[in-house]
Amino acid sequence: MKESLRIKPVRPFTKEDIPQVADMFQRLMLSEGPSMRSLAPTMLPDYFEQIFFHHPWYDEAFPSLVYQEGDGKLIGFIGVVTRPMLLRGQPIRMSVSFHLMVEPQSRSSMAGVQLLKTLFAGPQDLSLTDGAGAVGRRVWTGVGGTTALLYSQLWTRILRPTRHAVDLLGARGGTFTPIARALAPLCNLTDAAAARALPNRFSNPPTPYSEEELDVETLVTHLPQFTKSAALQPVYDEQSLRWLLTNAAQMKHFGELQKVLIRDARREVVGWFLYYLKPGGTSRVIQYVARKGAINELLDCLFQHARRHGAATIAGRLVPNYMQELSDKYCYFDRNCSWALVHSNNPELLNIIHRGEAFLTGLEGECALLF
Repeated sequence: MKESLRIKPVRPFTKEDIPQVADMFQRLMLSEGPSMRSLAPTMLPDYFEQIFFHHPWYDEAFPSLVYQEGDGKLIGFIGVVTRPMLLRGQPIRMSVSFHLMVEPQSRSSMAGVQLLKTLFAGPQDLSLTDGAGAVGRRVWTGVGGTTALLYSQLWTRILRPTRHAVDLLGARGGTFTPIARALAPLCNLTDAAAARALPNRFSNPPTPYSEEELDVETLVTHLPQFTKSAALQPVYDEQSLRWLLTNAAQMKHFGELQKVLIRDARREVVGWFLYYLKPGGTSRVIQYVARKGAINELLDCLFQHARRHGAATIAGRLVPNYMQELSDKYCYFDRNCSWALVHSNNPELLNIIHRGEAFLTGLEGECALLF
């Protein structure tokens, strides 16, 4: 009788849990820099409330989860945002999970395993996380999930080779930082020389296309027709997309969000790209979409835009259908320590993902939901 009355350690995350979870996140997930110490304590509670209780697809049947000890202390958390998708035209639910964390002294309790098991037992059709490290991958696959290898691949295009090399040198810190600073003035000269010597790789070829700011209405209108060949695709309306892009724009750590629509000479939409511009460093693409047969032209416009605005390199998650075109544009591929992981009880759904037939970009994953 006593055993049947014992409170289960994993339960839904509530607003009353926000102070404990925010404190855990502050200690375990954020850096110890002075800027984070001064800003995070006041910003974190609002972040957890807005992201997990006020997002456009909120449904209490798909909660985030906490692991609670008998004394009431929370020692684990996993955030969940569930959103609508279409599987061969039929509506399904996908739960995006992120911010999985367990108190270090409690990791032998298997709290992380229990949180994931409870998540996988939920009513959603598909569970996804696309920023997992090696430990997270081991736990995820250990309780029945799988690795989406194609969607774990990242591509990188070097735009300014010398600036890229100096940026890598400076990132090593220590004595390398002043060396990188001393070399910085030479970057423009040597990169200009590289563009003349290898114009196909490092120059800005003119294109006959025009650029303009991408608005929510255009994206909502054109995305279904541009992704109709994908067996699994997202569902957006103006409200949900506006919320998502507003949140994405606040991710200043990655740079300034660029939303660029490309039109041809007849003013027809060729496609668009969204990326975080980081002059002198690596700019991070979160979505790139082209009409049928126009991906080469869209990539040219993307690389030109990023180079013109000072990016040394640009990188993004692989869209499997575009692997050949990206390779032909001198992109190289790696995983960059970030795994895309999935779980579903539907074998057809898993096969679609493993064959690369899903439209899954940064907007559909955790990128636009992070702190």
